Amino acid sequence: MLLIRINSINLTPRSPRILLAQVCLILLAALLIGEKGAEAGYQPDLMGRGESTAGGSYLGEGVFESSASSQSLTQPSFSGATVPYRLLLKNAGDAPDSFLLKGTASGNGFTVRYLDATGAELPAALSGAGYLTEVLAPGGSLSLQLLVTPTALAAGASYRVLVSAASQSDPAALDQLKTETVVCGLTAAVTVSTPGDGSGAPGSIVNYPYTVTNVGNSANSFALSISGSSWPSAIYADDGAGGGIAADGIRQAGENRQSASTGPLDPGVAYRFFVAVTVPANVSDRDRADTALAVSGEGAGGADRVTTSAVAAVITVAESVRNLTRGGHFAFAGSALPGETLEYRMAVTNSGSLPATSVGIDTPLPASTTPVAGTFWIGASAGGDGSPCEPAQCGQVRESAGSVVARLGQGATDAAGGILLPGKTLYVFFRVQVQ
Repeated sequence: MLLIRINSINLTPRSPRILLAQVCLILLAALLIGEKGAEAGYQPDLMGRGESTAGGSYLGEGVFESSASSQSLTQPSFSGATVPYRLLLKNAGDAPDSFLLKGTASGNGFTVRYLDATGAELPAALSGAGYLTEVLAPGGSLSLQLLVTPTALAAGASYRVLVSAASQSDPAALDQLKTETVVCGLTAAVTVSTPGDGSGAPGSIVNYPYTVTNVGNSANSFALSISGSSWPSAIYADDGAGGGIAADGIRQAGENRQSASTGPLDPGVAYRFFVAVTVPANVSDRDRADTALAVSGEGAGGADRVTTSAVAAVITVAESVRNLTRGGHFAFAGSALPGETLEYRMAVTNSGSLPATSVGIDTPLPASTTPVAGTFWIGASAGGDGSPCEPAQCGQVRESAGSVVARLGQGATDAAGGILLPGKTLYVFFRVQVQ
């Protein structure tokens, strides 16, 4: 009973003072928190990517490291080639700010360059005391380029470059990015396409489309040359000149720029061109010439060979005769007495590789003979015992002023000869009476 009484007496008068003190402490804490929350936040966000991944995402966006760990980029350098990196500095704070950029300077075995978005060199202070950027609004950014070039080319050697950005409003707010460039050995390789052999009529040009592709792991340039052909030949770029389409494998009239080199080709890049072979006008059907192509680059090369054949129509006419009065077979020569009837046969053959056009015969009748009316005809049978061939398919023949006039082949008219396909033979028959 006494204990309860004492507690009720002690607690009642002190409770208001205890509650008041607690309220004051809570209000003070809220005030302090409110004042701190009203302060601006400052934070640089430095991120990067390999230049070859242009259009891809940046590494390190939203990650802030005073000593780069996860924000680390690695790229290879083949045979000391310059390796580009793209850096992006963003104001990730909530107030305008400028930033002090610092980066590793050129060192033993490598050189470093820093460029702005326009390609202009940034001040040398960047690799010393630091380079102060312009003021960036919250969310604003600027783009930089870092170029690392190894000069000591021991395979496997690596060169690290550290770049950091520190807030000018709060030097403790910073971010760092690391790049590592590794020297790799050169593996040179090239592929050369192999177009099929071609053919052309005398006086024409046969174009062979070629593709040379750098399949090595470093940039390379390849010399182009041709040899071995007794026919005129040259190399022309498939550049689309004259309104054509570049690299389409079809030579246009304006593509006449001769080419002796692919120029520098990055890994995986191809160069397209033509080897043009002229078929001489004085060659015969089935004449041929070989043309060798050589492709030569640093540490790699290739070759190919094409054969160009001449194709032409070759028309031959073989004459024979038989004595119908006495009977007998067609022969190269025969005898006859006055009053006897002879039948002549002319075999017209295209033994070439191309269709013959404008095929025609104009030859005088044999001496001391008179043509027999209605006996001039064209057939497809050598025996002369078949039916006349349709004029639209074989042509037509007639006697005119003591001569045999034949216009032969598909589509022939009375005025012009038609087309005689390779391997095709037509026979012209007519009869005469010996005087």
